[in-house]
Amino acid sequence: MPERPHFAFRQDNLTLADRLVTEVSVFTPDKKASVKARALWDTGAMGSVITPHIAQSLRLAPFDFVLVSGVNKTDYADLVHISVDLPNGVMCDDIDAMICTLNPDIDMLIGMDIILAGDLAISNAGGKTLFTFAIPPFEDKTDLYEKAARLQ
Repeated sequence: MPERPHFAFRQDNLTLADRLVTEVSVFTPDKKASVKARALWDTGAMGSVITPHIAQSLRLAPFDFVLVSGVNKTDYADLVHISVDLPNGVMCDDIDAMICTLNPDIDMLIGMDIILAGDLAISNAGGKTLFTFAIPPFEDKTDLYEKAARLQ
């Protein structure tokens, strides 16, 4: 049986990156409208988040709300349905995104609801951060412990 195709992207940074940010497109569930967004990849976020500005731009209607716990507070956030086109060209459909205020230069958090659909890797060799992501996950896992053990 042939292996499933993998869709990946890589982001090479000229220095060590203190955060992982890419451009994505956020769509309405019917994909009739979209906006570009600066997305922060956040492994500490269980779910994905968009700003009120993105929600208003796409005229998204909340279907529910959820209690959200952040670093400094806990509050309720509206939930909306979205689709997200990642830098590797993969469309993630049926995402239940929370609407929350984020840092001014960030429009979206890519949370673990999307990250778990693939493999994410970060390397910092030579003082430069390489960030890669592929969907679907590969059968052979990246194991840095094993790589280090082989060098000893």
